[in-house]
Amino acid sequence: MDSPHMRSRRNILKTGLTAAAAAAIKVPQANAELPPPEPKKPGELKIVGAMGHDYRNETGVRPIVSRIKNARAWFARHYGPITPELLSDTDLLLTYYAGDSFEWSPSGLADTAGTKRASLYNKENVAAIKDNVVNRGMGWIAVHNTPWFVGDELNELLGATCMLHREIQPVIICNLNQNHPITKGMEPFVENLDEQFGLFLIDPDDPNVTILFRSQGVHDKRWTIQGIAAQRGKGRIVTFTPGHYEWTWYNEACQELIWRSAHWAMNLPIEPFYGDYKDFIW
Repeated sequence: MDSPHMRSRRNILKTGLTAAAAAAIKVPQANAELPPPEPKKPGELKIVGAMGHDYRNETGVRPIVSRIKNARAWFARHYGPITPELLSDTDLLLTYYAGDSFEWSPSGLADTAGTKRASLYNKENVAAIKDNVVNRGMGWIAVHNTPWFVGDELNELLGATCMLHREIQPVIICNLNQNHPITKGMEPFVENLDEQFGLFLIDPDDPNVTILFRSQGVHDKRWTIQGIAAQRGKGRIVTFTPGHYEWTWYNEACQELIWRSAHWAMNLPIEPFYGDYKDFIW
């Protein structure tokens, strides 16, 4: 049986950890209170990112898409602010699942009784994403493990379900499709460490889904599909499964893939890649 001293020490540790957790969530809470994006100006592109509390990926992806001509990017660090109204004039949606992003608690803490929770993938948002992509032509880039959590309807829209990663290891990005504008002219490269999420195609014969690239784990030699492009009605979707760690976004090839994907998904001519953005990341 635990001694009173041990119980007391545990309480102290628990209290300390709770205080630390509360301090750690101040940034997301402050971000949650930011006003929604301003109304679009004529000719302006509206890019909305829902990257969760994983700032590594927001900090990586935001500078890439923010450089697109006439674009203004607005990123939420949880999914609470993402609504059908917000999506109604969005030109490009970027999603990334991370921790509290899937079901967000306004308190910023773990679920508590009576706490209202919001999810990107509630039925209203699922319907809005499908409608805006198919009927209005909104682009969507599903980053990293997004397909693991979206549900059957949006998996059908993406054209794939998710393959869980195994060992975190160096990953070779290869077999880049030379017939697609996103990957044409690009050569194989190595991510120095990543979660190798992959994709299972729902219908390998779907003429509207194109494999962009595959990958191989350096240690376990496992092959996966890691990038696909889909045409859905008026809209375009790119599923891009690399991207667990911030150093993925130091890699200029990964930067260029997102840069090209964003242009293609918004049905824009793909502008020349700007180079790296080493000054944008800590």
